[in-house]
Amino acid sequence: MRILRRKNRPKDLPWKAEGGLSRRAYPDYATYVAHQQAKLARAGSFADYERDYRAALAARLPDVRGRSVLCLAARLGTEVRAFRDAGARAVGVDLNPGSKNTDVLPADFHRLPFRNAAFDAAFSNSLDHALDLAALAAETRRILSPGGIFIVEAVAGSEEGPGPGSYESFFWKRVGDLVGALEKLGWRPGRRVPFTFPWGGDQIVFV
Repeated sequence: MRILRRKNRPKDLPWKAEGGLSRRAYPDYATYVAHQQAKLARAGSFADYERDYRAALAARLPDVRGRSVLCLAARLGTEVRAFRDAGARAVGVDLNPGSKNTDVLPADFHRLPFRNAAFDAAFSNSLDHALDLAALAAETRRILSPGGIFIVEAVAGSEEGPGPGSYESFFWKRVGDLVGALEKLGWRPGRRVPFTFPWGGDQIVFV
């Protein structure tokens, strides 16, 4: 296993600004994957988060009853279970879903292991962990059926809140910068609702 020098640890890598967006300068894809996989082991207990976020998310979702939903970067699956609470049929993917996770499959949201038009909706609150937003947006479009929706929960940007932490790989100055980037990639924003838990930001429904 290659050991990174202290100054080159992923969380210490510099950020590259691109207008209202910034990206962490990973030297390669393997370093990105290892960095994102490491977060689960350092996250601590999920018991309170599971209970509180599951209820909060289910309450603020648009009507998803009867829809098939893919949750991107779903970690242990709290959002998957929130969608099921709201009446959807849901499954998740994550680079590190932990062991014996029946709700979340091990997969990269840039390279989804599903056929075209397999889902009615997709969800992510983890676009700040993306390596390549264009690839993620294209894969999400590919797996959605015609008329499908992409529900994004975006944390407040660096000019609106505290900014990125140790594991974020992609960030924005304002949520509007992320919305604009997705518009350029072919997504049309619709319903937009602010929220404050588990952090401040906006839920945007794209079509």
